[in-house]
Amino acid sequence: MGGLVAAFHAGLGYSPEELERRFSGLSTTAIFGLGWSLYRGAKPRAGDATAVGDFRGILEELQRLDLQRLHFGISSLGLLALDLSNGREVFTATGRDCGVSPGAVALGGASIPGLFPWVRQEHKEGVVRMVDGGLSHSVPVERALEPPFSAAKIVAVDLQVRRGFRERDPHRWPQLERQHPGRIVRLLPRVDGAGTVFFRSHRASDLVRWGEEAVLERREALC
Repeated sequence: MGGLVAAFHAGLGYSPEELERRFSGLSTTAIFGLGWSLYRGAKPRAGDATAVGDFRGILEELQRLDLQRLHFGISSLGLLALDLSNGREVFTATGRDCGVSPGAVALGGASIPGLFPWVRQEHKEGVVRMVDGGLSHSVPVERALEPPFSAAKIVAVDLQVRRGFRERDPHRWPQLERQHPGRIVRLLPRVDGAGTVFFRSHRASDLVRWGEEAVLERREALC
């Protein structure tokens, strides 16, 4: 989800208000319907006003994602997915070409196995079959600490819903904060009970509010 938000905001120019408006219609029915549509390879019909057609059209906007042309003054963006073929992470970023299109990485990085089909793309080293990068790293702060970012301060949004298989060490966060003092601000929105796949659309405004509260709780560290 983090990759999708980043891609639509920084990459495609969606404002926070537009993101909330366009995605607040998500529901369990729409999520399963979208997954079935993607598995079938069905195209949304022109003028289709259903949630499935709308969301399918929104996802297809990712095809024009260009990491060299970003919005809102953002200078660089990185996206992560997991290649099911070999268990390796697929990472693309501004100024770093991994041989796979940024839109495919963004879409693959949000494809929950079993619910959405993997995203397949050929490149010079073979074929990648990309799925949710959260299976490997749900909060990949290590990527932000390394080039090409080497960020002075990282705002890490940790929903604490699931841990990737590369971040299950219970000492991971204390070690990171000890090794990089003052560089990591970890936000912990209270999302218990909101649901993921089984999600009710009226909770969208709650998620926004919980996110704002998490930011305000750490405002001194963010300034």
